Amino acid sequence: MHTEILEASSEESDSPESDNQHNTYFENNDNFVLLKFKDGEASISILEKCWLGIFHLIDMKELGVIIETVINFSSHPIILPNKRTTLSIVATDNAHMCKLNADFRNKPIPTNILSFSDGSIDQTGDEFHLGDIFLGYEIINKEAKTQNIPLKNHLNHLIVHGVLHLLGYEHEDEIQAQNMENKEKKILGIFNIPNPYSL
Repeated sequence: MHTEILEASSEESDSPESDNQHNTYFENNDNFVLLKFKDGEASISILEKCWLGIFHLIDMKELGVIIETVINFSSHPIILPNKRTTLSIVATDNAHMCKLNADFRNKPIPTNILSFSDGSIDQTGDEFHLGDIFLGYEIINKEAKTQNIPLKNHLNHLIVHGVLHLLGYEHEDEIQAQNMENKEKKILGIFNIPNPYSL
C-alpha cells in the first residue's frame, strides 16, 4: 500500500514543534492535510488548535494506510462502486460536537466521535464520497487518560470505528456491536495496536 502526503501550503504556523520527522504536516495556518492512497484520499481538517499537538504524535503515512486497510479489509454493508473513495475527518471541540449531536441526533451533549455517511450509490462523477467524521478533542483526550492508553492508539481506534460507520456498520444491537468490534480488533491488530476492548 502506498500513501502520499499532500500538504496545503500557507504562511508559517504557531503550531508546536516536534522532534519526529513525520510531525510536520500541519505546520501551516490552514491546518489541513490530504492523505492520498491507491484508490482514494482522506482529508483532515483541524478546527481546534489543541488538536495540533495530538496530530503531531500521529504517523500520518501510517494513518493513511490504516484508513485504506479499513476500506479494503473485506466486504461491507455498503457496496463500493468502482471509483476513487474519499472521506473527510474534522478535528474539533466539545462545543461543536454538542451542537452536531443536538442537531442530528437530538442529544445536546458532546461526544467523542460522530460519523455522517454520504455513501449514496447515485453519486455522480469519478469519486465516491463515503462521508465525514468529526472528532471531539476534550472527550477523546480525557478517555485516553482515564483508560491509561496512548492517545495516538485511541485516536487511531476511533478513526477505524468512524470509517466502519461510513461503510455501513452499526452497533444498534449486540450482534451488530460484536461484528463491528471484531473488525476493529482485527484491523488494529495488523498495526500492533492493542485490543481496546480488553483494556
